Amino acid sequence: MKSIRRRIIPLPIIPLTISAMLSSGCDAGYFIHLAIGQLGVLTSIVPVSRALDDPQLTDEERHRLAITQQVRQFGIDVVGLRGTDSYTVFHYNGMQPAAWVVSASARDSLTAYLWDYPILGRFSTRGFFDEQFARQVGQELLDQGYDVFLGRAAGFSTLNFFPDPVRQSNLQFDEIELAELILHEMVHQTIFKLGDGNYNESMATFVGRTGAQAWFDATYGANSPEAQAARVRYADKLIIDMYVNLMYARMNAYYNNAAARGESRETIIANRQAEFDALRQEYLDTLEPLLQDPDFWSFLRTAPFDNARILAAIVYQGGLGDFQAVFDKVGGDFRAALAVFDAAANQSDSRAYLRAFVQQ
Repeated sequence: MKSIRRRIIPLPIIPLTISAMLSSGCDAGYFIHLAIGQLGVLTSIVPVSRALDDPQLTDEERHRLAITQQVRQFGIDVVGLRGTDSYTVFHYNGMQPAAWVVSASARDSLTAYLWDYPILGRFSTRGFFDEQFARQVGQELLDQGYDVFLGRAAGFSTLNFFPDPVRQSNLQFDEIELAELILHEMVHQTIFKLGDGNYNESMATFVGRTGAQAWFDATYGANSPEAQAARVRYADKLIIDMYVNLMYARMNAYYNNAAARGESRETIIANRQAEFDALRQEYLDTLEPLLQDPDFWSFLRTAPFDNARILAAIVYQGGLGDFQAVFDKVGGDFRAALAVFDAAANQSDSRAYLRAFVQQ
C-alpha cells in the first residue's frame, strides 16, 4: 500500500499541557520534539498570497497552489467546513513530508498498538518531524515483536490551534489528490471525536473525496475531462476500499479461527503468509480487472503488506458506506450530512448512531 498521505497528529496539546505531561510520566522527549518541530513550521510559513508571487516556484506549483485556495473556499461555502487561517499559509518544505508516522500491530492478530495522548485519548498513530526518531521508535516496536508501518504524511491537523499550511511537497500531487487532501484536513478542524481515530479518518476520507468531486463538477463542469478524471479516480478508490476491507475481514477471520483452534502464536505467524499471498492473488485476478486506471495502482501488485499496513489502511477506508448512506438520506446536502456526522461524534457508538439515522 502507498505511504499514508494524511494523519491526525496530536500536536496542538503541546503548548497547553507540557507541564502536565512532564509530571504525569508521559514521554517528555517525544512531546518536546513535537513542540520544537511545530515551532519550526510556524516560524517558516508565509501567506499563500506571497508564495503565489514567488518566481522560485514553478508555474505548475503556483497553479496548484492557487487551486488549494479555490478548494478551501469551496469547502467553506459549499461543503460547510469550518473556515480558519489554515491553508491560507504556505510552507517551503521542498519534497519533505509534513511528518513521519509510525503505527504497529500484533503479528498474530489485528490488534493495534495504541499510544495515550493527554486530552485527545488513545490513537494508533504516532507522528514525528524527525525521520530518524521515527525509525528508532519503529525499530523498538519491531524488536518487541510487532508488525510496524512507517509512512510519510502529506499533512496533519493541529485541530485549529495553529494555521496548518499548504506545503510545497503537496504541490507535487495531481489536482485530484490535492483537492481531496485540503478538504480531508479541513474536516478534522470541523468535527473531531476524542479517542476515535477510525471515525475521524473515515469521515474525513468520505467528505474529502465527495467534496473534491463536487468541486470538480462545479468548477469545470460535470462532463468536463477534469471532472470525469476525478470520477474515474474515486470509482477506482472504491475498488481499493473493497480490497482493504477484504484483507481486514479475511485476516481477522484467519487469526480468530487459528486462536480458537488453540494454535500457538508461532504457528499463526508462520502460516499467515499463505493467507497474504492468497489475498494478493485474489486482488490480481478479481479486483484489479475492475479498475479503470490500473496503472495508477500498479504498486499494489508487489507492495508488501502485513497487519500494521492493513490496520493503517482500514482506519481510512473502513465503513465508508455509513457516511455515504447518511449523505444519500439527506439528499446529497453536505451541511445536513455534516450535522449528522457531528451529532454522531458526540455519541459513544458513532456508527450505531449513523445507521439508526439512516433507518429513521
